Amino acid sequence: MKNLIKSPFSELKRVFKTEDSRFLLATGLKVSGISFLVTVFIYWFLLQVMRLNYAFFRAHGFPAIEESPFLDLIMGEALDNVPVLFAFHIILFFIGVYVGWLILRPFRVIAEYSEAVLDNPNAIYRVEEFSTYNLLTRFSEFFFEFLRESRKRGEIISNSIPPQYSKIHKPVFDRIFMLHFGILLVIISISSAVFIIENTSSVYASMVELATKTLKNQTSVSRYLSEQLFILDDIVVLTVVLIAFSYTLLGLHLYAKVSGAAFGIFSTMRSFMKGNHTSRVHLVGHAYLRDYTRKLNKYLDHIQNIFGKEQSKN
Repeated sequence: MKNLIKSPFSELKRVFKTEDSRFLLATGLKVSGISFLVTVFIYWFLLQVMRLNYAFFRAHGFPAIEESPFLDLIMGEALDNVPVLFAFHIILFFIGVYVGWLILRPFRVIAEYSEAVLDNPNAIYRVEEFSTYNLLTRFSEFFFEFLRESRKRGEIISNSIPPQYSKIHKPVFDRIFMLHFGILLVIISISSAVFIIENTSSVYASMVELATKTLKNQTSVSRYLSEQLFILDDIVVLTVVLIAFSYTLLGLHLYAKVSGAAFGIFSTMRSFMKGNHTSRVHLVGHAYLRDYTRKLNKYLDHIQNIFGKEQSKN
C-alpha cells in the first residue's frame, strides 16, 4: 500500500477543488486569523494609550505638532515590524494547514486503505503509533482485519465485538487526541502571545524614548511613565487571556468537526460486524469527509457483493 498518507501541502494544489482541501484552507485561516485579530486588537488598545499620552505630553511642554505626526513617530517601530508580522502569520497559516491535515489523517488512511485493498486483498491496515481518534483507529484496525480474514475464508466469519466497544452509543471524549492536539495548540498559542507581546513592548518603548528625549520636565515624565508601567502588564495579561481563550475555543470547534464523524464511521463498522451488511456511512454536515466515506462505502459494497454471490451459490 504505497503513499498511504500524502503530504499536507500537496493538498494545497487542489484548493477550492475538493471539500477536504477547503477544510485545510479554512483551518489554516482560523489558526492564523486568531493571532492576527488579537494583534490588531492589542495595537488598537495601545493606540488609545498613545492618544492619552499625547494629551498629557502636550500639557507638559511637548512641541506644538499635530496628533497624527506624533503617532507617526511612535508607530514607526510598529510599521517596521509589518513585514515580520505578515511573515509570522503566513507561517501560522501553513501550521494551521498541517493541523487540519492531522485532523483528517485517520479518515484519509481508512479511505486509502479501502481503495487499495480492492486491488490487493492481502493488504494490511496499519495504524501509526501516535495516531489520533483512539476509538476510530483501533476499531478500524480490528474491523479491517475481520474483513481480511473473512475474504480469505470466503465467508463472513463470526466474531464478537470486544466489550469496550459494544457499550458505546455516542461520541466519546478522546483524551489522547486532545492531549496531542492540545500540545500543538499550546505551542501555537505561546508563539503567538510572545510575538504580540514583544512587538507591542517595542512600540511602547519607542513612545517612552521619544517622550523622554523631547519633554523638558524629565522628572515628571519619568514619574508619569513609571506609574504607567502597569499598562504593559495589562497588555501581557490581556494578550495571554485572549490567545488562550480563542485557541481553546478553536480546539473544541475543530474537535467537534470530526468527533461525530469518527463515531459515525465506528458505528457503521460495528453494525456491519454484527450482521447488518447493508450498513453504510452517511454523514450529514461533513462534506469535507465525503470523499473518504465514499471509498469506505465502496469497499463495503464490494464485500457485500462477494458474499452475496457466495451465498447464492450455496
